[in-house]
Order: sequence, then C-alpha cells, then structure tokens
Amino acid sequence: MDLMENSLEKMEQRILNLTNEVTKLSKRKKDEHVMFYVTLSSDTVLNINSIVKFNEIQFDEGANFNSGDGVFVSTVSGVFMFAWTICTYQGKIIDTELRVDNVVKAEQILNLGSAAGYIQTSQFVICQVNEGDHVWIQTGQDYTSENTFDEKHGSKSSFMSILIHKI
Repeated sequence: MDLMENSLEKMEQRILNLTNEVTKLSKRKKDEHVMFYVTLSSDTVLNINSIVKFNEIQFDEGANFNSGDGVFVSTVSGVFMFAWTICTYQGKIIDTELRVDNVVKAEQILNLGSAAGYIQTSQFVICQVNEGDHVWIQTGQDYTSENTFDEKHGSKSSFMSILIHKI
C-alpha cells in the first residue's frame, strides 16, 4: 500500500511539473509571437492629425490591435518592425506618421500629380517599443488638410508589425 501511495505522489508531482512547463511554454509563445496585419475596409478621408482607424483585422497574434481606435498596445518590450502601405488616387497628397506613445518614429509622404493614377507606397521602420506603449498611424500636419485613402480593385491601405526580438 505504501508503495502505491508513493507511486501516486510521484505521478501527481510529474503531472504538476508538466502542467507548469506547458503554462510557461504557452506564455513564452504568446510573448515571442507578437504580430498583426490590418487593412482599411473602404475609402476614407481624414483631416490632419487624425488616427487612421484600420478596421479590418487580417491577422493578430496576441489580440493586441484595437480595430475600434486603430491603436496597437504592446504586451512586451522589444524591437519591432512596423510597415504601412497607403493607397490613393491622382491629385491627392497623403502625409502619415508612425507614432509610438505620441512620438513620431517615421513619416511617409505621398504626393501624386493629376496624371499619376492610383499608386500605393510603403514605409518601413524598426524601433524599440516598451511594454504598454501605444502605436498607431496618424495623418501628419503638413501638405494637405484632406488625406484620401482609396481602395481600388482590392488594393487597400494597410498597417502591420512583427516582433523581431524581445528585450
């Protein structure tokens, strides 16, 4: 009987150890795989200094992007790559910025003449983000008071990020 009780205690301890290990691995996976990709669902016109509310979540590992306000909140401190693509049409100018806790980290200016047609441009930036930081794309204050984001034949403005490494 003592032998069976001892074996049962050892099995219970092994199960507890395995449960703890699975919990650690699950948390590690969540912390190490932070990424999202979002798009605009339709044509959008924004004034200067407006957050671009990318409202279609295509992929969000960690559920950290809020499509209601267009803001990503980081759950980890690390080095991230951010990229955004803007689509507009002839005669339009769009000035956008990547902001991390309201600090401009990069800017993209798209200025199309009337003969240019529809064009998409992208901007990439690698920067450090701390746990709890808010990150978003916002129209800038230069060049125009009307920023027209256009959806044409499936080409959409988009915003994405991936954690390169955790700090």
